Amino acid sequence: MANQLQPGLELLANKQITANNGRAFLIMQADGNLVLYEVHRGKNIPVWASGTNGRGGVKAIMRDNGSLVVCKADGQTVWDSGTAGNPGAYLILQDDGNAVIYTKQEKALWDSGTWRHVRKLGFDSAVHGFLFSNSFVNAVAKIPGYGQVTTYGRCGGMAFAALDYFHKGIPVPKYTGNLFNAKVPPDGHWLADYIYSRLMDSFLLVSSINYVRWILASDHSTVLGGKGVTRWTKEDEFPKLRAIIDAGKPVVLGLISATSLEEIGSKNHQVLAYGYEWHPKAEIMKVFVYDNNTIGQEVVLSSEQGNPHFDATNTHPWRGFFVVDYQKKDPPVFTSNPPAANAAVRYGQTIKVSHLLTGLTLHSHALNYGHKGSSGQQQVTCFKGADDNDLWKIKGANGTQANHRINEVVQHGDVIRLGHVPTQRNLHSHTGHPSPVTGQQEVTCFGAGGQGDDNDNWRVEIDGGGQWTAQRRVRLVHLPTNHTLHSHRGFSDARWTAGQQEVTGFGNRDDNDWWWLLEIR
Repeated sequence: MANQLQPGLELLANKQITANNGRAFLIMQADGNLVLYEVHRGKNIPVWASGTNGRGGVKAIMRDNGSLVVCKADGQTVWDSGTAGNPGAYLILQDDGNAVIYTKQEKALWDSGTWRHVRKLGFDSAVHGFLFSNSFVNAVAKIPGYGQVTTYGRCGGMAFAALDYFHKGIPVPKYTGNLFNAKVPPDGHWLADYIYSRLMDSFLLVSSINYVRWILASDHSTVLGGKGVTRWTKEDEFPKLRAIIDAGKPVVLGLISATSLEEIGSKNHQVLAYGYEWHPKAEIMKVFVYDNNTIGQEVVLSSEQGNPHFDATNTHPWRGFFVVDYQKKDPPVFTSNPPAANAAVRYGQTIKVSHLLTGLTLHSHALNYGHKGSSGQQQVTCFKGADDNDLWKIKGANGTQANHRINEVVQHGDVIRLGHVPTQRNLHSHTGHPSPVTGQQEVTCFGAGGQGDDNDNWRVEIDGGGQWTAQRRVRLVHLPTNHTLHSHRGFSDARWTAGQQEVTGFGNRDDNDWWWLLEIR
């Protein structure tokens, strides 16, 4: 029987059919009523009934003539679906919660009107959400009508930024929390700064006044306070959310938990909604969200009749939510083709790498140094952008053949050269020449047609050892001088680094020596 009543079959008292997904069942009750229940969080919520309780009904029958009826023991009908004249028609309880009578040709004749309204967009938290959680601290914002607020985290910035990338059709940067000491990109990293700027944007909107208004309001209706948070959410904001998602756009939501202005920056939150489920008859509301406190998982907010709040699958219940007036912005794009997490760097491949703590890309261009003490060789910088001057080819050490270990994975301890693809010169360093800004060891591009000398050799040091794969931190140590390839925020020169971030050889070791795989071609 499962989820259907075929012609001639019947439901006796206390017997039922159940949707295949287990979320609804239709039962012939002992009181004579045929009732359809929605199952929600362990509760059975009645959403349709034949209205025949107390009228002597003892069974429901799917008659051969196509009509579903509730009958007394003597066969007298007390309720009829009105679908006679369709031999072979059958009843099915669908996974959407709707009970439907179909003809043999699959034409719907009758239904209970109990389907769930569901819409999900193509946003996937595991694909389009950031791979680090919202552990930022000391973000400061201004709320209209309230003033300065110190917040914990940058939830609004992460929600806005993730939506920016989604609208652009570009994957979010694939930084993981384990790359950074604080589990998030540090201030000064272009992505941390972009997220911070979008956090500011998320507060400088007309809708932000709701944080103050809703915190000060009661959950329930009052004479002076109006509908209250519960009804504002369910009657005003949830329909608004559905309309925007039905139009194909994800929605940023402001979640309210605070009950005093002192909690405004610590107990509220912003998430990105990309789907909903609504059962009008059961009064069940669900919202599917990317919550930047939970990496790579779908989070569900849900409420039902009698529940003034929205429960969350990852944390405490929320008092309510409102739609934030998101405004689209084009995000920075350093690559539109990030490598898979397990992708390996191989000899002969062309790659892009970025400086981990600032996120800027290792770069060279056909301009030479000319500062005091310079070698006059080709400049090497970190670039806030993306072009073909970021491309480097993995080669064996100086003196090896062009096909040296071709397609083999680069390992911890290997000595390699990085050939700058556009100019056919090798990444190079040398003693006796200062860098243009800080006076550390100069790093250049050197040689011709891919040929150079032993000062082109760099030893690969992979954090944790093993193979060079995506999501691993890497140091490049200049073999002749034991200086690391290094960069640092705030050091540039309009002429001698083309206004870009300086790259140097550094005699000690610190976190500014780490590099990260940005792209494989």
